[in-house]
Amino acid sequence: MTSKVKILWSEIAAGRMTVPGCYTAPARFQSDPDPADEGWSVVLEFEELDRGTARFLVDEAPHHLLRSGVTFEMYAGRSLAVTVTVL
Repeated sequence: MTSKVKILWSEIAAGRMTVPGCYTAPARFQSDPDPADEGWSVVLEFEELDRGTARFLVDEAPHHLLRSGVTFEMYAGRSLAVTVTVL
């Protein structure tokens, strides 16, 4: 399942991204009922820095989390890299 998304890069990450691009990292969902969850890897593909698509890296992921209105964050190590909103 692929969802259209709005992308907001952190200041650090924005300077490193090139268009078109792809970014894969663990994601933390605000709507995830288990805050202890280590997160699921999400693949962002984008033709513009602020718009693109998102999908989970693995089939076993909770695909229902990629629904309209959901916001999630992706990290590079412990640093926030990007905030994503599903359209």
